[in-house]
Amino acid sequence: MQCCDSQFDVLVIGGGPAGLAATMALGRACRTVAVFDSQEYRNEEALLMHNVLCHDGQKPSLFRAQAVQEIMDKYDTVCFFDREIISASARKTDQDYPRFEVTDRTGRTWIGRKLIIASGIKDIFPDIEGYKELWGRGIVHCLFCDGYEKRGGRVGVLGQPSMDDLDSVLLAFPLAHNDLTIFTNGAPYLVDPETRQPLDIAIARGANIDGRAIKLISQIPDGTGVKLCFHDGEDKDLRMLLSSPKSINRAASLVEELGLETQPRSRGLVVSKSSMGESSLRGCFVAGDASSSVPKIVPSALASGSLAGIGAAKQLAYDDALEAFQKMAPTGDRP
Repeated sequence: MQCCDSQFDVLVIGGGPAGLAATMALGRACRTVAVFDSQEYRNEEALLMHNVLCHDGQKPSLFRAQAVQEIMDKYDTVCFFDREIISASARKTDQDYPRFEVTDRTGRTWIGRKLIIASGIKDIFPDIEGYKELWGRGIVHCLFCDGYEKRGGRVGVLGQPSMDDLDSVLLAFPLAHNDLTIFTNGAPYLVDPETRQPLDIAIARGANIDGRAIKLISQIPDGTGVKLCFHDGEDKDLRMLLSSPKSINRAASLVEELGLETQPRSRGLVVSKSSMGESSLRGCFVAGDASSSVPKIVPSALASGSLAGIGAAKQLAYDDALEAFQKMAPTGDRP
């Protein structure tokens, strides 16, 4: 495969675990693939990744580099491009299924028979000084990814938990030796019983509540945790701070251009219509964090990426067979 070509069987947007897993599956199916990597990753601030068999405690950048090298060495139908895709469209063909056209930031256009969106998500950090700098380095989103290494000390939870957040809060108790505090950052105690329910459950489990507004989050000098500084009162040292900020699909504008169905109020997370991750648009698949149905952890990203790659390869095989069948002579003329 010549990487100077502009037409491929599959275009993959995203060079993280999901995109790389999809690419490997397609390489094994001998399909031509163009992978577009913007070089931006959700876990780029994390020192190490965990809960991935044979890679527990590995640097995410090393994991990606090894995966890319492995794919390049073995599958000669795959090309990698360190470019950001800024627009995407789908156009109908004579076979009544779309071809996909994407354009990168340099203005170059690429065409694919199938499209896989594995763009990942971008977290939107709260306006608290120090939060961004300590994201992934004391401020933890996933206990399975980063919590175990910080076990055994006081754990904080930032913000009033929703029912979706409650499982993480409850899972944190064994790691905190039951010393867990929810910091509401100045938000008032909720009055509505239904909305207040997850907070009441956490309190019943043994959580403490601190309603003071946070002024600053800093790293403890010896690097063993984070310090919360408030506008009034004594500072709090924590082994880790559990936080679930809002996020947006990095490819939200592409999703909107393509008209894909998204989960309501999810900021661009694509709804999967099949176990292989196909979206509401035939031939367009979604994998990893960009999907509304995939947990935001590396093992799930890898699994969903593989499924999306297999799904695209299967669909290509059936499309080829259908096209060949339609070119056959009428039934009466067949031998």
